[in-house]
Amino acid sequence: MASGLIIPGVQVTVVKEVLPQQLAPSGVLGLIGFTEENPGKVVRASNWSRFVGVLGRASAYSLPEAKQALDNGVSELVVSPLPASAGATAKVVIPADATKGASPAEPAKDAPKDTPKGKDAKAGAGITLLARAPGPWANGIGIKIEYRNNLDQSISFDLQVLGESNGKEVVLEVHRNLTLESLTATLKAGSAYVKVDESKAIGWPAAEVYTLAGGKDATADDYAAALRRLQDEPDVDMVLAAIQDFSDRAKVTRIYGDVISHCNNLSDDCKGRLGFGQVPDAGTMEEYVQLASNLVSDRFVLVAPNGVAGAVAGLVGNLPYFYSPTFKRISGAGELPPIPVDDQKTLLKGNVVPVVLERGRGTIVLRGLTTDGDQINVRRVADRAVRTLKMIGNLFIGQLNTADGRSALKQKLTEAMLQMEKDGAIVPSTDGKDPAFKVEVYSSQEDFALGIVRVNLAVRPVRAIDYVYATITVQV
Repeated sequence: MASGLIIPGVQVTVVKEVLPQQLAPSGVLGLIGFTEENPGKVVRASNWSRFVGVLGRASAYSLPEAKQALDNGVSELVVSPLPASAGATAKVVIPADATKGASPAEPAKDAPKDTPKGKDAKAGAGITLLARAPGPWANGIGIKIEYRNNLDQSISFDLQVLGESNGKEVVLEVHRNLTLESLTATLKAGSAYVKVDESKAIGWPAAEVYTLAGGKDATADDYAAALRRLQDEPDVDMVLAAIQDFSDRAKVTRIYGDVISHCNNLSDDCKGRLGFGQVPDAGTMEEYVQLASNLVSDRFVLVAPNGVAGAVAGLVGNLPYFYSPTFKRISGAGELPPIPVDDQKTLLKGNVVPVVLERGRGTIVLRGLTTDGDQINVRRVADRAVRTLKMIGNLFIGQLNTADGRSALKQKLTEAMLQMEKDGAIVPSTDGKDPAFKVEVYSSQEDFALGIVRVNLAVRPVRAIDYVYATITVQV
């Protein structure tokens, strides 16, 4: 009160009640990988059109986990592209057709001076095509060149982009009636897979089938650099490093180990996160279990088979934070290799999460576990409680020097925990003797002198019931 009344009357002071802001929605996925467009910073996308519009169409293939996550309902993607210098881009050098005459196109200024043109088909290159995004994802993509029989005797050709599905060749794209003048612009506007290397001379390509090769994955240091960008995104609560090349198991272990360290470090700042990874695309169940044993953490989930990590992360992000993904369906994962029952048991004993096709249920997550054997939803509930405590605690900084201030903090925490209990995120003990939560706010005389107030908060996260043991008594 600035001043007291002198003339008898009424003075009213309005005190605004402390109102905590709403926490960011759970299920925000930080995603690391190769993209076609590289802005050098994180990009947020909550729908597919935004993702493709900002990061390019080829990102659908260099970062397939993004589509899977969005298809399964993740709240938002926070994409941190790998450094522009990371990895290598797949390419194919198509020789010139010696019968089509000299190339009308001149090489770029920075092209090698000895770049041959025209009829020197063996030494020269008709066209050099590049994958639209770095990484090994494009290795093995075919390019088929066929010339057209034009009635007006003009020269043009068709270019097909070929892929493979279930062991069979499929046509991914067809670009018809191309000329040297239209080739670059046509592929730039219409192809999601390849583009022309404009630094090289362009000549009529020889008709044949060619294969892109030479794409390489990023190093562990490159993944770590992209991971560091996510430190400044406080609402991210899940992280996935989209590794493309699993041939070097030591590198895979290091990258996933960095994800675990990142999640642990952010949890110390009350920004708890859950990391996701997947087993290699080739290997035995024992090797997968060994990988999980090198990545034991209550903040990491390893899924099998390869190619479903984005879908599982999307499912977890779509579920309420206290729901278990056990026996929940995923979509967008394609046709998966079957995992026999014995192998499912081996994976679960090693704390690897199997994704299997279950008759009558579809493709499901068999059991939601972290690599230390705990349930995913238990970790997420604990992280939610930590974020809630930090958010409310921040509102009372500078107001806890009285008993009333400390009592108000306790009341706000109790209110938040009651809401979590009402939602079903925390529950009392099964015998009803122990409550869903306990809150204690206090400051000893020594703490008070140092400006410290201590909060003890105990919560009992809800657990999924994964097993039902039944006894049937047959009476006569």
